Amino acid sequence: MPIDPRANSPERLVAPAPLPHVSRRALKRVKDTLPAPTRCRYCDGKVELVNNSEIYNGRSYGDWPYAYLCSDCHAYVGLHPATDLPLGTLADGGLRGARNRSKALFHKVKEHRGLSRSLAYQWLAGQLGMPVNECHFGWFEADQCAKVVEVCSKDLAQATGMQQAFQQARVLRS
Repeated sequence: MPIDPRANSPERLVAPAPLPHVSRRALKRVKDTLPAPTRCRYCDGKVELVNNSEIYNGRSYGDWPYAYLCSDCHAYVGLHPATDLPLGTLADGGLRGARNRSKALFHKVKEHRGLSRSLAYQWLAGQLGMPVNECHFGWFEADQCAKVVEVCSKDLAQATGMQQAFQQARVLRS
């Protein structure tokens, strides 16, 4: 989906409660948008826009502490800062864990290879056989997260093997 049309609309932006505002500049920064969820994909419960203190036992986290939350099964997704746009799809505890584990491993590969964020995502999209504009951890399902773990683990193992080979070659030369 392209940039949110409200970003260039002449009409006044009205932020849905409980958001204090929605920024046109922030809407323009989000290149790949998903629609706001209204029904839960797990239990078909009602999804509401809330302060994330409802998720984290009364304590708010982050500079933009808002999320879409299923009132029945408690699946949720955060928002892009200063917008009402979801960061991805609703996720239950299992999917959030899979996303977090796979993204942490991806970041290890990114750092190990010394890649910029955009180059790292291009690399990952190529490994997964998907367009770069669809390569978002917040959009991944559990099977895609498992594939990321497989690809990144393999890449790190190869890099470690090459490092060991170079170290052995240096030792043999000295």
